[in-house]
Amino acid sequence: MARSVTNVVVALSALYTLVFGVWMWGWPQSFAEYVNFPPHEHFLHDLGAFHVGIGIALVAALVWRDAILVVLVGLATAGLIHTVNHAMDSHLGGAVSDPYVIGAQALVAVVGIVFRARHLRVSGAKEQAR
Repeated sequence: MARSVTNVVVALSALYTLVFGVWMWGWPQSFAEYVNFPPHEHFLHDLGAFHVGIGIALVAALVWRDAILVVLVGLATAGLIHTVNHAMDSHLGGAVSDPYVIGAQALVAVVGIVFRARHLRVSGAKEQAR
């Protein structure tokens, strides 16, 4: 029972963070008006990216039980969207190198996902062979 309740809480939290994250990212002006927040397109894009990353990590936690894999999936998701933010919002400020630096971090997370998933498959195969 406790596991079922926990899964429902995680699923609802994922839905909440994904809905609000997509809203912040896709329609920053609308979100700013709704919450009576000073409109700042880039910061709301970033806030949306990180909410989506957390939401995807919550969904991943329902699929995989490996904490490292789940965290890397959330980090990569947020990082990739954050990279896009800095590329599309370059007219709002920031350094020219921002998308490349942030993108490199996201790429490192993706590499980590690949290696962690491979490690888990190999470990699982060894365990099943015993």
